[in-house]
Amino acid sequence: MAKNHNLIKLGDAISQLFKEEKLDEKYSIFAIRNGWEGIVGTLIAKHTTQINYASGILFVSIDSPVVRNESIYMKEEIIRKVNTFVGKRLIRELVLK
Repeated sequence: MAKNHNLIKLGDAISQLFKEEKLDEKYSIFAIRNGWEGIVGTLIAKHTTQINYASGILFVSIDSPVVRNESIYMKEEIIRKVNTFVGKRLIRELVLK
């Protein structure tokens, strides 16, 4: 039986598919939404109404002006925590609305 040198490992094929279809990005955003309270804490999570992502920017809507103002001072820390949570530098900027 001849060996086919075009074979690749299943894990490599799945990783390649995820990258080509941008599924890794979509999965990361899903994970961020589900893990938001663990990332930012109960207070911010309780007042977060929406989380969206586009081209390295995380858009977070917060329903409390006080919590939003406090979160502005924590932007860099939140970006760092989110990127650590997903295991890569996905978020470059955080926009709080």
